[in-house]
Amino acid sequence: MSDTARPDDPAASHSTAEVARRLGVSIPTVQRWVDQGHLKAWKTVGGHRRIDAHSVERFVRSRDRRAGDPVPTVLVVDDNPDDRDLLAALVELALPGAEISVADGGFEGLLHMGRRMPDILVTDVVMPDMDGLQMLRHVATQTSTRPRLVVAVSSRTPAQFAEQGALPGGVKFVAKPIDPDAFVGMLRAAGARPAPA
Repeated sequence: MSDTARPDDPAASHSTAEVARRLGVSIPTVQRWVDQGHLKAWKTVGGHRRIDAHSVERFVRSRDRRAGDPVPTVLVVDDNPDDRDLLAALVELALPGAEISVADGGFEGLLHMGRRMPDILVTDVVMPDMDGLQMLRHVATQTSTRPRLVVAVSSRTPAQFAEQGALPGGVKFVAKPIDPDAFVGMLRAAGARPAPA
């Protein structure tokens, strides 16, 4: 990245936050890509980083070309840090190299999915504030795209949380404690399927 100040042309450049939103990644990830030379950037006179719009388009096209064997994206939502870490570790075991994001509740999960819908969603059912059922209902009824695999996990059985309502159609249920072999096998089968056209 050049530290030389250049004229700030909003039509030809983006802020780091704008690029992060566009690509569905964190701001530090964009900054790392700039530092690694994947994105061309400079700093304005005021010290703000601007990223060249053409380099962003080239980067997006290069990622699309590498998508012949796409890496699945996975979102894990669970308010319990230990359970969340375990689920993420099992996802990594099942799908090495997968892009794994985590959220600690339904609201954060929806915010993440608003930025980028994952290929696979794994969520706890019982969580404070917005629980997994509310989040799943929102995804089923309010979004135009959906994950190709949705897995709800809980130490309660579907009968025990029935008063909150049933799981939306197509959602797979996995009981806690999780059987690692069965869970990993299910994820591997889903990760091998191509994304719907």
